[in-house]
Amino acid sequence: MNTANASNATPRDYLANSLIRTQRETIAQCAEHMRHAITHHNIVYTGLTALRLAMIEIPDCPRLISAWFHVLYTDRAQRPKRTGTRYLKLPESLRSQPNITYLHGETVITCTHPLVTWAVLAPFLTQTEVIVLADAMLRAACRAVGSNGTELTKERLSDFLSNVGDFPGIDKCRAALAFLTTPTDSTMECRTLLAFLRHGLPYPIVHWQTRITNPEALVTSDLAYPDQLVVVEYDGDAHRQDKRQYRWDERKRQALRAQGHTVIVAFADDVLTERGRLALARKVAQALGMELPGKPLPPYRALMEDDRRAHDRNRQRRCRARRRGGSGATGTTQA
Repeated sequence: MNTANASNATPRDYLANSLIRTQRETIAQCAEHMRHAITHHNIVYTGLTALRLAMIEIPDCPRLISAWFHVLYTDRAQRPKRTGTRYLKLPESLRSQPNITYLHGETVITCTHPLVTWAVLAPFLTQTEVIVLADAMLRAACRAVGSNGTELTKERLSDFLSNVGDFPGIDKCRAALAFLTTPTDSTMECRTLLAFLRHGLPYPIVHWQTRITNPEALVTSDLAYPDQLVVVEYDGDAHRQDKRQYRWDERKRQALRAQGHTVIVAFADDVLTERGRLALARKVAQALGMELPGKPLPPYRALMEDDRRAHDRNRQRRCRARRRGGSGATGTTQA
């Protein structure tokens, strides 16, 4: 193994193997799902099912995760009730886009292209998760290719949004482009990066490389602010799958600290809750020697949309609760 790549090899292999297994399982499950279909039109899978088929990591999508099969429809007649199946509407502006096919024996399984899948899922995702999904699509570019073999790039995402018509969620997809520089190594690393930007930290360098002297090696760090000698690493399950990898990570971090770097290690708890993200951002801000602004820099203000939407939903819930309470009180008085 090349020493320069040692610090990232295990997480990447772990992710790739997991995605391959998921794709194989999903192809077999879709073939069985199609075998029991009672509809006469061709089934086209989309949403999270299409992502699994394309070996792309799944975004956080509570509204859709309960159904394993996501199937495209263009009119209501194409939505027979089936257990474990959710039907997602294909917007008119996306109906000319090509699909992708897979074979399971003699069964042809059809799903939407990742670009269309991204667009179909956007209304169901937060702004953060639309960005996380776009980052995952770019990371999987070598696998997520269209029928013409063209790899996904940021430029192709931009061209897609420029050339298709309007669809629900297009504003979220357009806003995501500002966040796509170098793809991260995982959805959790991407969420870590977005937590920094959400609270006003500057954009770090992704996959920053530097040379350490003990041991002698060129190493890669997940996120870094080299001018301030601050390095941030996300530790996921993959880092604990291999004892050799774990030892290497520790030696690398010790060497970086010995050379004057502040190394901050983030875990899932630091990324999956608002309290954790805020505490992590404060820790990084302190290491950078700056006050945490609390709101994104102008290019990244789209991240505040999630907070605004959450605030609006909470306000609507409170209004509905007050109306229900008022109705109950009125009824009691009249009685």
